[in-house]
Amino acid sequence: KIPWLYRTVHSKHHITKEVRACEIVRLSIPEEVLEVGFSIVALNVLGVHPIARTIYNAIITFLLTELHCGFDFPWTPQNVIPFGLATGSRRHHYHHRIGKHYYQKFFHHVDRLFGCFQKDDGSLD
Repeated sequence: KIPWLYRTVHSKHHITKEVRACEIVRLSIPEEVLEVGFSIVALNVLGVHPIARTIYNAIITFLLTELHCGFDFPWTPQNVIPFGLATGSRRHHYHHRIGKHYYQKFFHHVDRLFGCFQKDDGSLD
């Protein structure tokens, strides 16, 4: 974690230590520009059909809401996608509470690459 970057950009998202679905819209202006803006630009550059854009928006909204719902249902991506490739509400809850691991939103391969993935036994990968 880079302290000045966290304080100036991401701390607004972490006002509460518990994850709730409403946290998905609690972003700072730089986060809005980076996360939402890049998504819009990418869809426009690719020339995505309006129906495909609608499906994309529905999937992203589902994934972000699931990530912040605070529940670990059997049908959530972290329990359905094989080989432990997907992160989910359980890991993201740990990220909000402790703030040391699980920085990736959906797939934690980058967390593993940079040593930010914690195994179930509490050790790091």
